[in-house]
Amino acid sequence: MIFVPVARDGSMFTPDLQLNGSYRIGAKGAEENHEDFSMALSRLNVMAVLRWRRPNDNRIWGIVSGVAWQRIEKK
Repeated sequence: MIFVPVARDGSMFTPDLQLNGSYRIGAKGAEENHEDFSMALSRLNVMAVLRWRRPNDNRIWGIVSGVAWQRIEKK
């Protein structure tokens, strides 16, 4: 089991959120790219405001902010 951040819209930061082979986290203009999910999750854990990119219903990748943590099964 792992804890992952959850955005207000219910989306979670999960291992399937790679964009062109990396996870994009952080505020717009100060984003970090990480190829490894565990490293990206560790970096999110120390950010004052957790932010990551995820696709919306139209498959457009946008930044969301975490508001809670959820325990999920690690796949």
